[in-house]
Amino acid sequence: MLPDEEELQKFLQENRSTKDIRLQWIDFSGILRARFVPIARCLQIAQGKEEYLIPQVSMIIPVSTAPKCFPTSNEIETWVLRPDWTSLRCCGFRPSHASVMCFVEHKEAEEKYNKCPRMLLTRELDRLERLWGVKMLAGFEIEVMLLDQNFAPPINQLDRLNSYQTTAGLRGQTLEAVEEILDCLKESSITIHHFHTETHDQIEFSLSPESPLNAIDSLILAQETIRTVFIRHYIKATMTPKPLINGPTNGIHLHLSVDKLAPPHTDNFLAGILTHIKSLCALGMANFDGYVRTTKDSAGAWIGFGTENRDLPVRKINDQHCQSVPVYRGGFTGWLEWVHPEHGFDLEGLSLDERMPTSLQEALESLKADEMMKTLIPGRLLDAYIAVKEKEVEVFQKMSDDQRRLRFLEYF
Repeated sequence: MLPDEEELQKFLQENRSTKDIRLQWIDFSGILRARFVPIARCLQIAQGKEEYLIPQVSMIIPVSTAPKCFPTSNEIETWVLRPDWTSLRCCGFRPSHASVMCFVEHKEAEEKYNKCPRMLLTRELDRLERLWGVKMLAGFEIEVMLLDQNFAPPINQLDRLNSYQTTAGLRGQTLEAVEEILDCLKESSITIHHFHTETHDQIEFSLSPESPLNAIDSLILAQETIRTVFIRHYIKATMTPKPLINGPTNGIHLHLSVDKLAPPHTDNFLAGILTHIKSLCALGMANFDGYVRTTKDSAGAWIGFGTENRDLPVRKINDQHCQSVPVYRGGFTGWLEWVHPEHGFDLEGLSLDERMPTSLQEALESLKADEMMKTLIPGRLLDAYIAVKEKEVEVFQKMSDDQRRLRFLEYF
């Protein structure tokens, strides 16, 4: 790995059109947040001559109350963005911009990164490879609903997306936007596995597999690319789980493969996921309206796995490859923890007799009661995260369906 300044200088030499860099991080509500910083100042940061401070509330703004936040302690906290310069990429949709994902440092804490999900994931991936020789690949499927300027369907165009895997809807303006997106993603070093129509006004983009951290960074940048390009075509592209009161739902599905786990360890991995899937849902399905997908065939109502049965939350494609529906940015770390062979979970001992959580509150209660999860995630991070999500539940359950829908459309 190159030193920070050398990594940045190398990138700038290869991308001379870059003028500003987006210092980005994901907060506890799953919202992408960013500061736009000129190149000269970024060089100062990379050289260690300047620290980029952010408000202590930068991780704890519930979607339901934004921009109002609820600090989880009375302590005065100093937070610093520490760019992970290895994640630096061009913004294909804005050639003068680049983006870099950041670690979030809590300066006063004894463990300075005890509230940083990215650092937790980075360390866990390193530990898996170092101790167990396990390497992973991950890729995401992104379902996108296309709405008009009033956040409603149908989009006012002659050629409308209308069904699963058809060419209808991809003959005019929508295809032009998709091709522009693909060009932008290529400029950002993101490879598309394929894309296809889903249902009315919905399209899916599948990203090619990468190492897990790169896959997450690609997901975040791909989402921003999709939103930005469609906005230029006066189309609202949203990934929120429930974009309409009555209509299709959106999901972000994870494909995960491992290269070193042979049976029965791959079965242990799956069994570990399924044994703790209720608490993992609090991290991987962290949206109040996301549980519409566990009451119908979008994700399945019952805890279990299948091979080609799409009505279950986990699909075992082969011994090294599985697909999961209930996963989102913040939940990825939890999934990786169950790869350890010594956990000894028994896939054969599981039966299809337990229901998936039907609400975010139910998933949060499972997370709070899961003693193993408490050993895997730093207590301060877990406490802060749960506090934010419980505030979202408290406020969102008082809103009407349409009020929540409009709020989520603003952010996702």
